[in-house]
Amino acid sequence: MSGISEMALAATDLVYIVGGAMLITVGGVNMNIGKKNEPRDLGIVFISGGIMLLIGTLFDVLAGNALAAAATAVFDALLWMIGIAATIGKSNLFAMNHVLLYSGIYFLFVAALAGLTGQILLALALFFLALQVLTAAIAGYRASARLHWTSGLLAIIDGALFLILGAVVSLGIPPPLGVIPP
Repeated sequence: MSGISEMALAATDLVYIVGGAMLITVGGVNMNIGKKNEPRDLGIVFISGGIMLLIGTLFDVLAGNALAAAATAVFDALLWMIGIAATIGKSNLFAMNHVLLYSGIYFLFVAALAGLTGQILLALALFFLALQVLTAAIAGYRASARLHWTSGLLAIIDGALFLILGAVVSLGIPPPLGVIPP
């Protein structure tokens, strides 16, 4: 395997593992799991995840994997948006819901592309990501605790899918479970 392919697969693995951990964190907060969820602490977690995904995005760019870089950049932007808002304690929730809505639509598109290229597990994980983000947007628009909880459950399921996907990539399992090397 060439150095660029190895870099792209390492970046992909980093993105899946960090994405999975962040989604499980989002799910736990949305479902009110834990004794105390401090917004500033959560913001620091999201910003640190955003930094890790930024590194993954840069590796995807260096490897010439434009679609992976674009998908990672959108997820990274969501982490930065949530992280900064939670850390400073003030945000425009209506604008944040719009970003979630547009991101969810984008993730549906990328999930379809992954499915069309035979990356079934990736398509499933991205589809759950789209559902989770769209549910979070609708929950925000409606101020619905039930939809926030549902969004949290979807995030935990999706986080587990991304962690499984990270393990699949690390083990070098080929499609349809793994990813197509760049």
